[in-house]
Amino acid sequence: MGAEQKMTMKPFGELMPRLQALEIIDNHIKPIKGTKKIPIGESNGRVIAENVVAGFDVPPFPRASMDGYAVKAKDTTGATEKKPIALKLIGIQHTGGVFDGTVNDGECLEIATGAPMPDGADAVVMVEYTNKDGEEVSIEGQVAPLRNMAEAGADMTKGTHVLSPGKTITPGVIGALAALGYIEGEVYRKPRVAIYSSGPEIAPQGQALKPGQIYDINSYTLATVIEANGGVAVVIGIVEDTVESIKESLGSASEHDLWVVSGGSSVGTKDLFSEVMEEMGTIYFHGVKTKPGKPTLFGEVDGTPMFGMPGYPTSCLNNSYVYLMPALRKMARLAPKHWVKVKLPMGHEMVSKSDREQFITVRIEDGKAYRVYKQSGDITSMTHADGFIILPIGTNKADEGEEVEVTLLHI
Repeated sequence: MGAEQKMTMKPFGELMPRLQALEIIDNHIKPIKGTKKIPIGESNGRVIAENVVAGFDVPPFPRASMDGYAVKAKDTTGATEKKPIALKLIGIQHTGGVFDGTVNDGECLEIATGAPMPDGADAVVMVEYTNKDGEEVSIEGQVAPLRNMAEAGADMTKGTHVLSPGKTITPGVIGALAALGYIEGEVYRKPRVAIYSSGPEIAPQGQALKPGQIYDINSYTLATVIEANGGVAVVIGIVEDTVESIKESLGSASEHDLWVVSGGSSVGTKDLFSEVMEEMGTIYFHGVKTKPGKPTLFGEVDGTPMFGMPGYPTSCLNNSYVYLMPALRKMARLAPKHWVKVKLPMGHEMVSKSDREQFITVRIEDGKAYRVYKQSGDITSMTHADGFIILPIGTNKADEGEEVEVTLLHI
């Protein structure tokens, strides 16, 4: 072993409370600036990077909003089912065309929903309130001007500001862009997030496990969280747990917007990431006062933010929700995650002693919460979890039937 790898265990310093750690992260994460044009059909979930102004009225013509008959509203005054008013039918207006004529006094035009209103007409009588007999239509209810129709520009008027940069694109936003004739939209690019796992105990899937090895879990869970929260996951793979290998990887730090390293952030004799971080960059905190996930690290190298996540799968995934997700969403210009929380009784007594704030995963069954958290290394603590509860520092149990707040994971 090289001389620079001969390290001894050293304890963590003072652990950082969660809210203080999140504040530090927020202070060092900046929103992405680069933009690109993409087809609007591929833009759902992206963040718009341009001002959108209506270049024309939408709809560009007055149109019927109901199937029925286009009329002059004044011609229907006093019409009832018992005292209908007869109007002359002069034709039919389907969608996609324009009636070549004018509705005069005493006349009406059969019209489909969405079809352009003919000249001379200012309202539509719904077909349910009419009775057609050859070229005569009995009107059985009066309508006011503009009834059952939309004027040109009723949705968007030419020159109206429709969308601003920073708006997350939804199907409704795509619909507005489509209505304005957009083929492509300007969006902010997604942050590129490099991921690697370290440790001699980690093996890639597809390779036979050697004694003492486990398969790489964290690269997959981290990539999923990153992709679901506006980022592009760049999985580097498994990096050899040596100072030289870690330095070589971090030497390309500026090629990505954010790095997430799992393993190597604890205080063991072979956990080298934090040692390299101290040499190559800046560590803002190392060790958080939450359980699981105490070894979490945050810093930067060459101006690129770096997360060091615990190697244990549950700790890594838990802290990707708690610490990584807010940072990534800010960088991607997405709104903070809205966590849905519900109050439920505990289905059993739960005891969990710690001097740290605890995140305990639970499943929900028959309206009650049941602990599924096992140990930090057991991924099924997350596999079967519907949510988690937070036990504040100094709280080490919840009684059966006691109401707890469950933060739902999958909504």
